[in-house]
Amino acid sequence: MKHRELCLFITFSVIILSTSILYANPQTEIGFETNILPILQNRCFKCHSAPITGTNGNVPNPKGGVQLDSVKGINESRNGEVIIAGEPDDSLLYQRITLPEGETGIMPPTGDGPPLAKQETDLIKKWINQGADYGDWTGRTSQHIPSKSNTHQPTIMPPITSITFFPDGKSVIASSQAGLHIYEYPSLNQTKLIKVDAHNIHDVAFSPNGDQFAVGGGNPARKGTIEIFSRKELKSLRVLTPHKDSVMDVAWWDNNTLASASLDRSIIISDRRTGESIQHLEGHSRGVSALCFLNNHQMLVSTGIDQNIRVWNLTSGELIRSMNNHTLPGHDLALRPNDTELPMIVSVGDDKTVRFWQPTIGRMVKFARLKGTPLAVSWMHNGTKVIAACDDGFLRIIDPDSVEVTDEIQVLSGWVYALAVHPTDGSTVIGGANGQVKRIIPQ
Repeated sequence: MKHRELCLFITFSVIILSTSILYANPQTEIGFETNILPILQNRCFKCHSAPITGTNGNVPNPKGGVQLDSVKGINESRNGEVIIAGEPDDSLLYQRITLPEGETGIMPPTGDGPPLAKQETDLIKKWINQGADYGDWTGRTSQHIPSKSNTHQPTIMPPITSITFFPDGKSVIASSQAGLHIYEYPSLNQTKLIKVDAHNIHDVAFSPNGDQFAVGGGNPARKGTIEIFSRKELKSLRVLTPHKDSVMDVAWWDNNTLASASLDRSIIISDRRTGESIQHLEGHSRGVSALCFLNNHQMLVSTGIDQNIRVWNLTSGELIRSMNNHTLPGHDLALRPNDTELPMIVSVGDDKTVRFWQPTIGRMVKFARLKGTPLAVSWMHNGTKVIAACDDGFLRIIDPDSVEVTDEIQVLSGWVYALAVHPTDGSTVIGGANGQVKRIIPQ
């Protein structure tokens, strides 16, 4: 399962969903590694990093003589005027990222993807206003390619936005702005990198029979795409473009039909064979971030930036009910496996809560409050535990009966955007900042 972080979206939704909240509160301190570095990694480091030395020689020096992947490089670029603490309007970085779209000099350049979202530029402005404090981060003055197998990959990588196991549990597929990464399991040695149609990818999901998988993403504020791949050949079969903004989540209804959630506020049911839209579900007042079919597949549950959990009747296309207990944007949903009575859904959101629902009767059963913001969630141990991936680098295990946090495991120094639980051995694979993918064995 993906299952996203964001969440959110720095490339990606995680940052975009969070930055408006951070910027709205002038007292909120902006952390460089937590809030600013992911933006630079995703949108700037490709052209503005120190040369990469490897077996094929050197990659050219940073574009325009501006290096952004270390404090030393930033301070020495353009006589120290790239980032001027306390003076965003005089900082070349802020000037360039806020130029009108299409104007000469805008960063990222026209053709290298859409401009930064206003929430992102506002976040950078606020960080500079607060003194441009890098904390403990110093970055790198150079990057070295560790092996021939990584000859074309810089050390600093885009964050992993989703993870899922292949149906046989022998491989893992993860997404990032670089494409689809295929890893052997359990070694997590990368075996393949697949390019995709979308600039940004937010979710990967296998069809029920496991023969195909769908990749949800798109170009922010321009189009949302679902690219269908064959599992065996790992080849693209079709690209669906049902949305006007990025697709944040995909869920298969059956082997030929799937639902997609988008930042354009809609949920669309599509036929993967023809690309035709079968049904439009309208009701969210802001972007939709996660979907979950119930066991009978006649109901769909969704959540999004408008904080609501919404339940849909797929026979009629009607909104059955809305539940608004979350107080900040929702990020992810997961259905408890093997429920024989009322189905139970778990949701996570920016309000740092994990909430348990019985959607068929419209009731929130209980909730747990966490120390960090959960970006992705899944069930483990056959539905006896819940595991949440958080923005402070921790995995947190929650008992669904007592809603106690039974374990906290620090797995990364940055955000954990995605997690997937192995179908049989109980281990968890997580993905996060700097393209990290790790296997964890919770107790």
